Amino acid sequence: MNRVISKLLVVLLMNSSVQALTESEYIQTLLNNHAFFEKEQINLEIKKIEMEGDRANYSNWSWDVSGELGRIEKKLTKDTSYTYTHASNQTTKKISTDLSKKFFSSGSEINFSYDKSWPIKNEVKHKKQEYYSDVNTTEYLDDIKLSWTIPLLKNRSGVIDQKTYDLAVLDYQDEILVLMEVKEDFIEDKLMSFFDWVSYEAQINIVENRLILSQKILNILQKNTSSKSNILTFERSIDKTQRLLLSLQSKLKANQKALSILLEKVELEKNSPIIDWDAHPDLIQDLRAHCRQFVRDLTRIEIEQEKNKRTIKTYQNSQLGDFDFTISASKDLNKGNYSSYSKSNEIEYEAKFDFSYPLTGDVTNQVYLDKNKLKLRQLELKYKEKFDDILSEAEKLTVELVQGAAQLNLYKKQIAVSEAQKFNNELDLFLEGGGNIRYAINEQDDSQELLLGYIQTVIEYQKNRIHYDSLLDRLLANFE
Repeated sequence: MNRVISKLLVVLLMNSSVQALTESEYIQTLLNNHAFFEKEQINLEIKKIEMEGDRANYSNWSWDVSGELGRIEKKLTKDTSYTYTHASNQTTKKISTDLSKKFFSSGSEINFSYDKSWPIKNEVKHKKQEYYSDVNTTEYLDDIKLSWTIPLLKNRSGVIDQKTYDLAVLDYQDEILVLMEVKEDFIEDKLMSFFDWVSYEAQINIVENRLILSQKILNILQKNTSSKSNILTFERSIDKTQRLLLSLQSKLKANQKALSILLEKVELEKNSPIIDWDAHPDLIQDLRAHCRQFVRDLTRIEIEQEKNKRTIKTYQNSQLGDFDFTISASKDLNKGNYSSYSKSNEIEYEAKFDFSYPLTGDVTNQVYLDKNKLKLRQLELKYKEKFDDILSEAEKLTVELVQGAAQLNLYKKQIAVSEAQKFNNELDLFLEGGGNIRYAINEQDDSQELLLGYIQTVIEYQKNRIHYDSLLDRLLANFE
């Protein structure tokens, strides 16, 4: 029986084109050439830049350098027995640098600072209106400090500071899923047009074969000087078939026009579509387990839950008091501004605990904490609703696919029976003068409808197969 079906479909669906566009080639062409995916890929790259920027902003070394160059002019006019009248000018040069880094593992921060200044001062003094000179004096200061601060309560392990980066990582993971989902939804939609293309061409071949046969029969009727009534009846049948052909050709042209925009580099006239007419989906036995593990819509809700939990963790930690442990070491080299020349060298070590806590609490922080705790339940309900929807749709498609396969087997049996019984029996009887023209036309109509029905049922079955794989996020499993 299958051999009979295969022979019949080869005749009906045979194309004169040397080349053919398969389902896989069509998908790959769309994935390679369509600018739509480039736009979505850019969105993913933006998320990656944001994520890396958040990490760099938190954990990279921060190095600042500053300098100062100035001049001060000063004159004191008061002159008593115990004060000086003096004019002075001072040139100041300063430079400072700060280097700091935060650590992801502990939330601690290390700081290094260095400050240096070189003032030079010139003074002219008078006391009791008598000139009192002074030599040029200079002073300098070298200040070096190294400190390490570890948060022990609030912001312990960097839970507050790292929030932005942690959320950015989850956003990036979500964007990867968004890109995959957009691709699969787009391909699913365009595959529907691909199967319509196949369907229209197959139906056109069937109808054209019917017209060729009908025209041959009409020629025989006209040569055999059949009754005018019979000829008119048969011509009306041909007109009806031609109207169907025109309708199918119009749909095919519109379909190809839309596809030509998507397949700019493919010559549709030379690359007719071809499909596996016997393709069957691999039906999943444990739909619940598959959905929880592989369906992206559910994974995205799980990411949303993780983001909410991470936010709650931050707000909970923010309720704690500031309790930090700091160790530091510093060294000061100092030459004072005295004519007698003074100089000091001071080294200091320090270890301390700092604690502070707002007794009135933080109302804003509590509001956001309560809000996000409620959102936990909201997301649980959202997950359940989406899970139930996908599971329900998958089970519905499973039933349709099983019934569709059974329906296709019935079509094959009917076509095989028609072939075995030579479906032109009524026509032969009529041409031999023993039948009715209307019976012959009805027989041809039935044969055509049987073949068209088979084509339409196959295409609907293949569309359900695609929808089933897309729903369960495995349509592009072989293209990733």
